[in-house]
Amino acid sequence: MEGFLLLFLLPLLALLLPLFGLKPLQNRTALLFFLTLHFVYFIWVPATDRWMGIQSFFGYTLSFDSALDRLICGIYCLALSSFWFGYFLSGKVSFPWKFRQPNFDRDKAISVLYAVQMFVWILVLWNVLSSGMSVPGILNPSNQSEKDILFSAEWRYPWIDLLSNVLPVCLFLQYYFKPRISGLWVFFLVIWLGFSLLGGWRYRIILFCLFLVIHALVHQKWNLRIWLPAVFVLTVSMAWLTLNRMAIAKRQFQLITFDLRQFDFAAFNMEFSNSRTFRASLEFMQEHHVTHPGISAWSDVIRNKLQNRDSFPDGKRPRPWILDATKAWIPSGWPWNPNPAVSQLEEFFLTFGWLGMALGMFVVGCWVRILDSPRPDLLWNAFRIVGTALLFQWISRGFFLFQAQITLVCLIPFVVLMVLGSYLPDESKPNEA
Repeated sequence: MEGFLLLFLLPLLALLLPLFGLKPLQNRTALLFFLTLHFVYFIWVPATDRWMGIQSFFGYTLSFDSALDRLICGIYCLALSSFWFGYFLSGKVSFPWKFRQPNFDRDKAISVLYAVQMFVWILVLWNVLSSGMSVPGILNPSNQSEKDILFSAEWRYPWIDLLSNVLPVCLFLQYYFKPRISGLWVFFLVIWLGFSLLGGWRYRIILFCLFLVIHALVHQKWNLRIWLPAVFVLTVSMAWLTLNRMAIAKRQFQLITFDLRQFDFAAFNMEFSNSRTFRASLEFMQEHHVTHPGISAWSDVIRNKLQNRDSFPDGKRPRPWILDATKAWIPSGWPWNPNPAVSQLEEFFLTFGWLGMALGMFVVGCWVRILDSPRPDLLWNAFRIVGTALLFQWISRGFFLFQAQITLVCLIPFVVLMVLGSYLPDESKPNEA
């Protein structure tokens, strides 16, 4: 009974109770998306793991100690309370800044986005060739050479790989500005989708799907004739992608399966197992008296990034503290090298402790409230959709500095359109969403 109270009921009340004071809810897409993800990660998975008695995780036996349950319950409840405080407070504050609203021609904006994609693809090709790979080798399905496998590539210019995150944003913005699908748009979509599948970059595909889903939520409302088939197709697609991601990325096409029964209840929980990583990391830190490193965990990463790679032993920069802390508990001799993840809330606590986590979640609450602020401007409302979808990255992968990089890169198309907006005027009508 105590486990049910600590792992399910109290976190659920902290998550949803303030929701009943908010009306109307149909204009709070970012908030509802945020709450849905947190329900799955922090309430559903921990509670059902306990119900099913799941304790083994990458060779480590998770503790069901009641003191640890109380600690985790307190962490989640304080974090969610801080989030709600930030969300409600920012709703009562008028921000002095305004989002620039360029009145651009949509066709011209779409052409600019094609130019951005072409520029990025040229850089990607350059990065592929500079890293010792060959385009024919990448496209040859029977080629098993490790050097031509994108998933395990050691990029000569990692910043170009990071920059390629703008591609799904450009594709979405083109669809958002003019929903009529053109042959050229489909061509760019297929090239990007194939590259993402061969690279094993599932999160980019998920983000693009989320862009479309949130866009439909905002503009199509709740039409069950549209949503029931759409949810079914999306769920089946993501399940298939999860089962076959590595088989495609590593060219082991004989392992591709269409038996979706393999994506069962346990497989679903495994995909959202951040709470298991957090529990194991907390227990390890307590047993080995590991302290919260604070801001030095982030400043060390930034300082190492600014140094030449050759100045480090074997030319490899030290791993960020959070990536080591979240796998230090894996027993030595485990047959493969997993990368278990925590959520952003959990990274805040592991890195900064109680106060840092509370402040971090307060800022997140303010940010989600900003995303729920509609305005009669096409570019701003597109920005809200992209920002809302990116919450998935922040919640599912708690590595603040990396997610900040992805977020900033995804904003590049918006910056380009804002800068060039005055050169792409649309004199015929106001630029409204």
